[in-house]
Amino acid sequence: MVKKVLPPLKEQNDIANIAASGQWKSEDPTFLERLAKGLKMGSEDVVLASDIVSVPDVWARVLIVRNGLLDNDPSHVREWRGILSLLALSPYYKHIYKLSSDIVNLKDVKSNPFTISDTSPNINFAHIGNILYDVKPPDTMAQGQDWDAIGVLNFNKKAIAIVNPYTMVAAARDYTSINNISKLPWYEDGYLIDPCNARDMRNEQYVILSKYLDNLISNIQNLGSANNEIFNAIMGQLQEFKTSCDAKHAGATFSSYHLTPQNLSFPAQPVYDKLAEIFQGASTEQQAKFDCGLEVRSEFSDQIKGAIFSDFRIAQASGKTLSDIRIWQNYSLNSLRQDQNLAKILKNECEREGYVYLTPENIFTEKLVLFAPDNKQLKEHSKEGEQYAYPVTSAMLMFMDPKALSTNCIVSPDGDNYKVNFYLELKSDSGKTINYTLEKIYKAKDVVKNRTVPLGFSVWPDIKFENLNQYYFFYDGNAQVNLLPKNIFAVKNLRNKLNDLSVPERIKFVDSMINSHQIIGDEILLQQTAAVTELRVLESSPEAILCNVASQQGGRAFVDHNKRVDVGLILFPDPQQVQETSNQWSIGVDFGTTNTCVYFKENKDAPKELNFKNRINLPYEPGIDEEEKEEIMQAHKEFVPSRLVNVPFMTILRERSYKETTSTNLPFRGNFIYYVDQVLYAIEDLPDDRRPLKFNLKWDASEQSRTKVQYFISQVVLQACVEAASNGIKKENLTFNFSYPEAYDYNHAIAFKRQARIALEVGLKDKDFNVQEKTNFRTESISSALYFAEGQKTAFTENVVTIDIGGGTSDISIWQDLNLIWRNSFRLAGKDVLIDYLCNNLTLIKEISGNDELLLRSYGDLQQIRTDRTKLNNGVELLVNSPQFGKAFKDRFHIISGKEKGKELKNLSELALSGILYYLCQVINHLVKQDQFKKNDKKNKNVSKSLKICLGGKASTLYKIVFEDEDAQEGLSKIVEKVTKGIFSSISIEFTQAPKHEVSYGLLVTAEGATDLNIKERSYETVLGESVRTGKSKVNILSKLNPDNEWRVVDISELKNFVKYLLAYSKVDVKLTNKFAGDLEGKINAELRNSQTAAANLKQAQESIEGSTSLAEIQKTTSIIEPIFIQGLKDIIHEITHGKIKLK
Repeated sequence: MVKKVLPPLKEQNDIANIAASGQWKSEDPTFLERLAKGLKMGSEDVVLASDIVSVPDVWARVLIVRNGLLDNDPSHVREWRGILSLLALSPYYKHIYKLSSDIVNLKDVKSNPFTISDTSPNINFAHIGNILYDVKPPDTMAQGQDWDAIGVLNFNKKAIAIVNPYTMVAAARDYTSINNISKLPWYEDGYLIDPCNARDMRNEQYVILSKYLDNLISNIQNLGSANNEIFNAIMGQLQEFKTSCDAKHAGATFSSYHLTPQNLSFPAQPVYDKLAEIFQGASTEQQAKFDCGLEVRSEFSDQIKGAIFSDFRIAQASGKTLSDIRIWQNYSLNSLRQDQNLAKILKNECEREGYVYLTPENIFTEKLVLFAPDNKQLKEHSKEGEQYAYPVTSAMLMFMDPKALSTNCIVSPDGDNYKVNFYLELKSDSGKTINYTLEKIYKAKDVVKNRTVPLGFSVWPDIKFENLNQYYFFYDGNAQVNLLPKNIFAVKNLRNKLNDLSVPERIKFVDSMINSHQIIGDEILLQQTAAVTELRVLESSPEAILCNVASQQGGRAFVDHNKRVDVGLILFPDPQQVQETSNQWSIGVDFGTTNTCVYFKENKDAPKELNFKNRINLPYEPGIDEEEKEEIMQAHKEFVPSRLVNVPFMTILRERSYKETTSTNLPFRGNFIYYVDQVLYAIEDLPDDRRPLKFNLKWDASEQSRTKVQYFISQVVLQACVEAASNGIKKENLTFNFSYPEAYDYNHAIAFKRQARIALEVGLKDKDFNVQEKTNFRTESISSALYFAEGQKTAFTENVVTIDIGGGTSDISIWQDLNLIWRNSFRLAGKDVLIDYLCNNLTLIKEISGNDELLLRSYGDLQQIRTDRTKLNNGVELLVNSPQFGKAFKDRFHIISGKEKGKELKNLSELALSGILYYLCQVINHLVKQDQFKKNDKKNKNVSKSLKICLGGKASTLYKIVFEDEDAQEGLSKIVEKVTKGIFSSISIEFTQAPKHEVSYGLLVTAEGATDLNIKERSYETVLGESVRTGKSKVNILSKLNPDNEWRVVDISELKNFVKYLLAYSKVDVKLTNKFAGDLEGKINAELRNSQTAAANLKQAQESIEGSTSLAEIQKTTSIIEPIFIQGLKDIIHEITHGKIKLK
């Protein structure tokens, strides 16, 4: 705008404005008359001093300011103070302005004046330099000053003041158009004003002003006066300004000050250098200043400092003005109101200092969800909030715990809308409190209705323990009807995440939790369609889940987070805190072919079952009806059961369609233990080839299956560790014991031990746990025997044989007078007898089922898969191991055993057990011959002639039903007596009281001490059971076989002899044709050829490591060959189960 430099005009005048400065405009003769009438004059018009903008002098502006200060004119004093404040407070208003300066050397201007304007060639300014220099004022304020050079102070690159030797600074006449000038607190109505009268100033700013003025005063005082009148006037004004500032700072102080470098160049004269000395203050605590802070929770107080909350409505709610509410440092709510760009600047400043900057917009979620009527009651949501997810972002949990949040967030209907009241306790840096209620109205269009929290929405485990560091959030739902998980709030994971970041990065991360999908821990996306299954692996139990929803138009396609809308938090119950103890646990794991069993022993107590309790932490009330519980169990089939898991449980792994991307094969990810809830559901799952059920983990030697062994054991270890933690047991006070069968060959045994140790590392996830020292291994045969000795108090002072018949192996040991004489295992067990027979005679299952609806439906499902032999075999295994089948078999066997198939099963069972005992008698005969087993004779008159046969293992339940009375056992006793040639006169069978529990129990029994059993010395010999020709010799024990010669069986005389005894004493007639005998000999010789090659390779490998090694030495640590008699017995059983040999 063009400004006129004559006396001021009346508001009503007839003087046209000039379009541009520096131009002449021609006027008519009436112009002077119109000008005279338009001027403010005398008593007719009041002329304000501020209206006098010009005197006929180029230095008029400086002279006016000088005179105003001399006369103490309020308007000029205010503006002068405002200019000084621009310098003093420039570090605190960098977001508004930047100061710069220019030096004008008047001598240079006089000597080298401007001559011709580039744009106006007809205008000559050659005289201006002479005029400026010639009419310069004659005197100065202080000695050493002159008018040869002056300074120009620029505000955002525009001139705002002259730096001069009269008044130090003098404001330009007009600066209203300078960018950002109006954003200053000490700017009003087109003028800079005294900051002591400004509304939006902070106490600390007055302290800084006072320090700046004090520095000026003390330095100017040391200078001599050049003009006493001016000098005294300026000094007086400075002192009065300082006094006004001191009266305003209300006791605020700084512990120290430091000069802030400024890019200002003033003439090299006294006083000017002090104008450029600008200070910043530092407090002892380096504490930020604010009125509206949110305290950070103690869990994060060493990582971030808190939050700054900005909302204009705070002023009205607290009965204050916007200027009264300090948001951050020197900035008030009024500062934010005046400058829309300030919020971004404050956000960045807060970030650097470790504070989160919050506004109402980033506290609330975009939408509010109203649950469907059938949504289950949420445990941690208040009565008023149980219909909703709390519509606040997860970042708010940095500043209040879940209980406080549920108390402070109230949702209520408001007509067609919903109102949210969120109570905040805002604190100032000095501790003063503002209780503020933040309100948001969700209009009907912003309310998502009829969504639910899915049943598959849980955390495992439900306890907190000092060194428990594996938690899992499981989600299984449908994007079209359920809430979906977005951000997990888990304290320990969040702390770990923040620890890896710098302070500004921490704030950015917390800030990103408001709008972005942030991953803490590991996120495993198991299924991504309209059906969504996810797993989050965490180091602490999550307190809450921020949920979002997908559009209902999404169809079956997976909807990513950036296309969903946030709807609020679901809070989880706080897990039970468990106190540490100094107790120790030893855990025994019997990893079986069909079933796995786990026991524990605390300190020196007796071993106990380690059942896995329901440790699912649900955010909702599960209900009390069995139907409701069943629905929840089904929702967790892909996770950990929401029920008690009693041992033993079946050794089944489920393979997910999700493929593990790590090399450590962590629990629950690519595979998980398939706990059978109901046999019917399990059988129905068998046809699912996308997520197949994996059986026979123990014996499958492929690399993939061995990896699955590690998956299985890792989860067992993890769940056992959780049970230990729930009893206050620290990981360092745990030891683990694993059983294995001696039927494992050398490589399989080594691989199993390695997998078990890796599984411990993965399951425990504790780098300080010494796996090598705290892992023990014991054979299944010894463990089973120790169970009978300790668990059932069987007297091992006489002659005892233990047979643990599992699903895949029978593990055997022979004892005499507390000494272990022999032990071994072979692969003839329950699968070969009961499972195989039922697979080939499905109608027998129907007969056993009676009227049991569940078993009959299962039978129907088995019929559907009968053409797939593997699935059928697995299905029958599932059925046989169900409690329903066990009860039906026990109750109805006496009925079905009178029918054709039932009787054949009974005879088959007797054949199998008799065959095992026949082989054992061959072993005893060998031991007697080697004088390793004593018989009662003239030399050993005190040796007992009684024999106790202890039968254990899951399959022993079949034999207990078949041989439940002594009469049924008579045939077995006679066979033993006959084969051992009268060594035993009294033979009895003792059945286990805890089928399948024996080995895991025995793993925790110390052989020395309570049982006084000696397990160190024993025979390692494998008795072949049939004669084998090697070279020119015929041998019946492994150690005599030479791997360098061919191994061949001559005939199966022992098997034929066994069949005769079976007919004679058990009345079971097995017809072995010559063709069968010939075929069997061929199969055995083929197997012998494979075993010979394997033995030769193993012997060579052992010799390269340990020197010369015989088979006698090798068999001490591994199985080389299955006993030939057992091979033949298995083949007979197989032919019978497949209907090729008929029992009579």
